[in-house]
Amino acid sequence: MKALLWKGFQMIGNEIDNKELTSIMTDLAELHQWELENSPFLQTMTGRHLYFKIAQRSIGERALLSRSLKDLYSGARLSEKALRTRMRELERNGVIESIACQDDGRAKYLMPTEKFYEAIYLHAQEAKKIFQKNFLMIEK
Repeated sequence: MKALLWKGFQMIGNEIDNKELTSIMTDLAELHQWELENSPFLQTMTGRHLYFKIAQRSIGERALLSRSLKDLYSGARLSEKALRTRMRELERNGVIESIACQDDGRAKYLMPTEKFYEAIYLHAQEAKKIFQKNFLMIEK
């Protein structure tokens, strides 16, 4: 696990001072701008939600994901129809692929593609680059 330390300042307790808050918000705004310019599926609420849910579930072990929206839309205040539409778009764009279940031909699973993994790698690299300007990453 990594911890972030703000360069040049020490946080006392859980309080964040104005300089630290400014740095955090500036870095988040810069990352958001990069996302808008470089990642088409992060430009909508449904795309953003699915991207992070799929990334969260698939990083580390490239396992099949249940196509059930119950798994992917939990916590979202988005319509099931909107999420299904965005999933089909991600599939058409080669970000995920649908694979038939071997045990039950009616069931399908999602598999993130190399295009998806390349996207999350670039995203993580950019986030790291942006946050390293104001923070030190230290192994915990």
